[in-house]
Amino acid sequence: MLLLGLPLLVAALRQTACASGGWEGRAPVWRQCASPLFASMIEDRAGLGVGAWLSGDTTLDVPFVRGVVTTGLGSLAPGAGLAQQRWVLVLWTLLAAVLLAGLVLAVGTVRGHPLADPVALALSPVLALSVLLSVDLVPLALAVVAVWAWSRGRPVLAGALAAVAVLGGPLPALVLLAMALVPPPGLRDGVRRLLVAAGVSLLLLVGPVAAVDLGLLVRPVTAWLDCGAGAGSVWFVPTLAHHPLGASVVAGFATSGMLVAAALAVVVSRRLPRPPVADVALLAVVVALLTAPALPPAAGLWLVPFVALAGVPWRDHLVWVGAEVVHAVALFGWLGAASDPGHGLPAGWYATALALRLVALGRIGWVVWARATWGLPAPRPPRPPLPPRTGRTRVGRGRRRRVRWEGCPSSTLWTSLRGWWATPHTLLSRRDRDRLRPKEAG
Repeated sequence: MLLLGLPLLVAALRQTACASGGWEGRAPVWRQCASPLFASMIEDRAGLGVGAWLSGDTTLDVPFVRGVVTTGLGSLAPGAGLAQQRWVLVLWTLLAAVLLAGLVLAVGTVRGHPLADPVALALSPVLALSVLLSVDLVPLALAVVAVWAWSRGRPVLAGALAAVAVLGGPLPALVLLAMALVPPPGLRDGVRRLLVAAGVSLLLLVGPVAAVDLGLLVRPVTAWLDCGAGAGSVWFVPTLAHHPLGASVVAGFATSGMLVAAALAVVVSRRLPRPPVADVALLAVVVALLTAPALPPAAGLWLVPFVALAGVPWRDHLVWVGAEVVHAVALFGWLGAASDPGHGLPAGWYATALALRLVALGRIGWVVWARATWGLPAPRPPRPPLPPRTGRTRVGRGRRRRVRWEGCPSSTLWTSLRGWWATPHTLLSRRDRDRLRPKEAG
């Protein structure tokens, strides 16, 4: 867990450039420290607290769990303006450290995932890039702990956690589907208990929230349908070419992508032997992200725990990390071109970085699909041990074995040359032997 200090330290250092002047305006873009989380404290009035959000006095249109966490940080942070933003930075960094430590423990103790690697979670550079940009870590942690509880044979706890996570965004619904498709061995009626617990938990949460303000549940869905294509999405490429797609078209493509992700999860879960839950969930989440209306740098955080649970090789992991870094830098450069075209990045170069990122994401999904379809590659056989050295002992050296030379290795050319030379030599030797042999010897 101590390894988590490295990516968290890098993430905090990236935000120090904005901590002196704030997260509003164009300066955070040029300093590459812009964070929607801290900017929402002033721009969306999330700093007014949970009470103002519940009463509709803010413009924060995010899913329920994310809204509670964001406005909760605003309620706990003292002061106003820049001072409050700095306190939110400190509080969220501490909370993120606790959540990530719990995720590392969950990945290290999960069952049914033989390739799980907690180090891949603790040292993932994507954490330094995205963990302080949003509060997506909270629903993500709920979904991962639900997978952990499911692997431990606790369907009620897994269903309750997954239900709360679903209120933080649509991606946990795919994780819940993966758990229902791949039950742990030896668990009777596990799927039924999982789904019943999830449904009851949703009703217990949605009912009181709808009684307070139904818009808290409806407004995020409406904003998702009306937002259109955002930065990082494949549907944003026509916008870069000055031919944007309509919001309804983008919403239709994104909804179709969710359905395709669910279908692929069903197909992969039917393979024999059955893949772990994390493999099915990772493939579904990758497809959903590839077809999402927007794919900001913070969205990469959703893949990190499942990449660690699935045991994706470090080579593919680092290739994806490199693509995420290139895309984040290119995004800030392209946004900076709006205020200074002479120093910003042209749209064509940003489209190239976006395409590289999408290819890297597709590579992660392909690794999981290939593993579930064709299995793991066979391990290389171990090299035979070297024979022990024996022989006379020398000062300062080990014992060596004296090897007698037994001739050159046999080959066609060497055999023909040796036969050509040995034939007359053998005949001459026999003639001389017969001439010199005594006659009485016969």
